[in-house]
Amino acid sequence: MKSLTFDYVIVGGGSAGCVLAARLAAESGGSVVLLERGRADRNRWIHIPATFFKALQSQDADAVISEPDASLGGLRFPVPQGKVLGGGSSVNGMIYMRGQAQDYDDWVRDYGCVGWGYKDVLPVFKRQEGNTRLGQEYHGQDGKLVVDDPSAPHPVAARIIEAAVSAGVPRSDDFNGASQEGAGWYQVTASDGQRQSAAHCFLKPELKRENLVVLTHHSAGRIRIENRRATAVEVTDDTGNQLLIEARREIVLTAGSFHSPKLLMLSGIGPRDLLDRHGIEIIHESDDVGRNYQDHVGAPLTRRLKGVKGLHNADKGLAAIKHGVDYFLFNRGLLTSNLLQAGACVDTDGDGRPDVQYNFAPFAPGAPGQPPLAFHAIQVHPMTMRPQSRGRLGLASRDPNAAPKFEASALDREADLDTLRRGVRLARRICEQPDLKDILGEEIWPGADVSTKAGSNTLDDAIRKQARTIFHPAGTCRMGPGTDSVVDLELRVRGIEGLRVADCSVMPQLVSGNTNAPTMMIADRAADFMLGNS
Repeated sequence: MKSLTFDYVIVGGGSAGCVLAARLAAESGGSVVLLERGRADRNRWIHIPATFFKALQSQDADAVISEPDASLGGLRFPVPQGKVLGGGSSVNGMIYMRGQAQDYDDWVRDYGCVGWGYKDVLPVFKRQEGNTRLGQEYHGQDGKLVVDDPSAPHPVAARIIEAAVSAGVPRSDDFNGASQEGAGWYQVTASDGQRQSAAHCFLKPELKRENLVVLTHHSAGRIRIENRRATAVEVTDDTGNQLLIEARREIVLTAGSFHSPKLLMLSGIGPRDLLDRHGIEIIHESDDVGRNYQDHVGAPLTRRLKGVKGLHNADKGLAAIKHGVDYFLFNRGLLTSNLLQAGACVDTDGDGRPDVQYNFAPFAPGAPGQPPLAFHAIQVHPMTMRPQSRGRLGLASRDPNAAPKFEASALDREADLDTLRRGVRLARRICEQPDLKDILGEEIWPGADVSTKAGSNTLDDAIRKQARTIFHPAGTCRMGPGTDSVVDLELRVRGIEGLRVADCSVMPQLVSGNTNAPTMMIADRAADFMLGNS
């Protein structure tokens, strides 16, 4: 088997891997290789903000599909993942949201993650951020990650914001400022007609460095561990050739909440019962590898539009030609937009913290796994912000090419179902406001025959059928101060030297909001630890 040797081996070229590889190449003085199972981010649909849904339907994304989920009435729970340089940041909806300050303080208070409180992570968010409008206490303006206001704001989205305010939701000008609560326009990782992915902002500027190598189409199968030290990664390229990538200093997994724990388990680090079942030699018993899976779950209320147009068929016919001319000749118009431009964070249970996030949009999805609605419609989409349900990731086979065994348990806790009940009730109230009432037709979901009154079984059944991922899987390699955690507070894998995990799988609890910004923050902190800057 051919071998290559580097100082640092980074496994996974998504948001975290791009940030970490770029910093190590620029600051460590050592050689760095970044391994990505997908291809380079050359797909045009990635870089045009409005076409992210086309990128999600291309070879640059795949999905991990759960076992039948009893909490969803036996339905499966598919979770798409980026499979391309930039990972999720190359195929996501580009919403820039960090979560609540209390999320990080809870990591300290409830999970013992000292050094990960809001006062510790805010400076990292700020140094990464190049905000085009906001600054001062909560934002940076000199960082590499361009964060902007949404381009070409849609008038229907503006009306949904006004309806939310009329329904009693405060107005927000900054979901990442002093308070997250409110309704308003998101800030986004898209600017000047260009998606601002981690690959574009962090990795691309460093690619000319001689000490940085990026290997796409290379899938990691197992970590070699000698005398309890991680020494190399066994890799297969897209032609089936095997390669050994050796590490002089460290190996870091940045492959996400499915593939990082899967790789640990294939390498002999995980629960004894699971490894024994698949005949994998146990190098270090770690029961929490693959446990603690969590995701934001949503159930979008959808209504038909009347008298006004949303985005239905905007990518077809003469409309598509017009949008293409606007974009390619004048860098303006719909294609410069991330489409998911507006939303709200609302305290529906009265505890003083938003517990439901809403996406507002002038288009509407169908049932899970089905195409968007085939007419002009809107969505007012409630999502759980701090889910209590916990799933588990395991192995279906010791074959590295096999999909992991995934038990989502998406709405396993009554509290999460109740959060969505409250979310749907408020969504209905928003749609009844004068700002929207004159432009809305029939309710498609949950539908006129579904009651939202307390105790309605019809609503519960409807939610289970409509429930879907918000693309934020986390927690499967959780960090903590105790020996039962997968990684320690500097993200080192317990029981093994020279190995870390630095992606959203280390979150002990999912943050209240989108995960791309927190994932890049985690990777940046990993660089601090590795460079001795913590």
